[in-house]
Amino acid sequence: MAQNTFTKMKKQLLIHDKQAEGLFIKKIQAVPELLEEVKRELTAQKVDHKLKLSDLKDGNFVTIFEDYHESKMQQRIPEADFEQWLILCNIDTDKLTELENRYKKLLDIKYPFYTLNHDYWQSIEWRAGKLTPNLVEKLKEAPKKKEYNLDDFLKISKDSYKLNIDSELFKLYATNQNQLYKISSIADFVKASRKMKNTYADVLTGCGKCVKSLDRDLKSYELNYNAILDIK
Repeated sequence: MAQNTFTKMKKQLLIHDKQAEGLFIKKIQAVPELLEEVKRELTAQKVDHKLKLSDLKDGNFVTIFEDYHESKMQQRIPEADFEQWLILCNIDTDKLTELENRYKKLLDIKYPFYTLNHDYWQSIEWRAGKLTPNLVEKLKEAPKKKEYNLDDFLKISKDSYKLNIDSELFKLYATNQNQLYKISSIADFVKASRKMKNTYADVLTGCGKCVKSLDRDLKSYELNYNAILDIK
């Protein structure tokens, strides 16, 4: 019934978690930053290159190093042992190997998001288990989950990149009018409580679990939107 009501009501934003979005952006941005570090490390290991970010997308950093230095060795001392050549040149692949392993792990990461109210449903999923059968049952109401890859959020072209992260993934929306009524009622109650000199405890008792935090002087409060979305 709540879902039918939601389809008829105007989509109402409850909160846009910009902090979570910012942290996610930093996580994705770390990928091209790692590739820039690879370019610097290749230079430090005496690879003369003009590599662009797109040249490193496959993550074969050690191969690039080895191909370059094997070619150099063939030009100068073709009969030399490659390992001895590396020692002679005072170079190695230790850091490149570490960067390559880190990068390939990042490529393998999957990013699942619920198509609506992700944070709310994710919190229920995390808490659902044998001791909380009610939450397991509630998950049956969850919207579909979509699995994203790194390429969905990051586009690399030559030596530049573009982030493509949908802010909708970090927003919560009301799903019925009762939730909006509760939010409005809390605002009215807190405002009236300030005028009536009600105590901090009185307000928390009246607002229940839908208030996440409240100033002692009742001047401001933070709503618990996950609790509000529980309202049918």
